[in-house]
Amino acid sequence: MLDHVGLPRQAIERYPHEFSGGQRQRLGFARALTLSPDLIVADEPVSALDVSIQAQMLNLMNDLQREPGLTYLFISHDLAVVRYLSNDIGVMYLGKLVEVGPANKVYGSSAHPYTKGLIDAAPVADPQAEKAKVRAGVAGEVPSAITPPSLCRFRTRCPFAQDRCAEEEPLLRSFGPAHFAACHFPLISPAPEAAVTSSAVTAASTADGEQGKPA
Repeated sequence: MLDHVGLPRQAIERYPHEFSGGQRQRLGFARALTLSPDLIVADEPVSALDVSIQAQMLNLMNDLQREPGLTYLFISHDLAVVRYLSNDIGVMYLGKLVEVGPANKVYGSSAHPYTKGLIDAAPVADPQAEKAKVRAGVAGEVPSAITPPSLCRFRTRCPFAQDRCAEEEPLLRSFGPAHFAACHFPLISPAPEAAVTSSAVTAASTADGEQGKPA
């Protein structure tokens, strides 16, 4: 198992304090893989690591994911990491799912303003492109998670919010195969279908055959 996660076999003789942060993460994966799981829940697994070590861990996770039947529920605030590792993405705001779908759809054709704001706020490697950004990101302060805004929780920060957002909770609607968002005034036109529940989203994803690494 140590070979499997890229650690020397001599590591079995070491004490915990003798491992680096990246090595400890590899040990965590080794412990999880020992049970031959179908699903691994990874909550911010690379957030405390240096960039170079992050890349090593993500490549390791990518390699391990190719094993038959292994799926990740990958939780992260780092959009670059999410995009690299995920096949399907779910975006939450104050405990509510606001958009879910294949990674290429969520990034390339975001339906919810919050999703678009997160993507626009992510730094890019091109200095000129980064400098050219105008009002990128999400404006305003995050409301209290204990007493969030009623109905549409994003309405207090949304540039497209109208009276309806404070009067009617938006339901998840289809924006294409396996792509759903909950917004009264989405950035793209919805598919000609009725609003759906979260259980229907799960059923649609299963029927669509989307297997892999959700985030």
